[in-house]
Amino acid sequence: MKNAYHTDIMDMLLRSGREGMNVRHLSRQLYNLHSGIFSHDVIYEPLYEQVRHYLYYQSRQRHSPFLHLRRGQYALRQDVAVQMDLFIDMPKDEERPSKPSKRDESRQLLLFS
Repeated sequence: MKNAYHTDIMDMLLRSGREGMNVRHLSRQLYNLHSGIFSHDVIYEPLYEQVRHYLYYQSRQRHSPFLHLRRGQYALRQDVAVQMDLFIDMPKDEERPSKPSKRDESRQLLLFS
C-alpha cells in the first residue's frame, strides 16, 4: 500500500522521537504543509482518514517502520534506518577534475588551434 504522504509522515515521526505523534496532529500538519491559499484540492477529512488507515495497516505489517503505541498514537521503530542524502565532501561540478580524453589526437586535424 503506497501513500502519497509517506515521506512527510516519516519526517514528522522522525522529529517526534520515541513518544510519537497523534494521527490528528500529524494530519493537521500534513494538511497545513500541502494546502495553500490557491490550492483547494487537499481536504482535511479524507486526508485524516487516509493517514489513519495507512498507519493502522502499516503498523500491523511485520517489516513496517511504523509502531502503534496506543490508540491514535504512532512512532517510528527504533531499529529503522533512515537514509539521509548528505554530500558534505563531494566537490561541485566545476570543482571536479575533468577526465582526460583517451582519444588519439595525433590522427585528428587541429583546425582551431
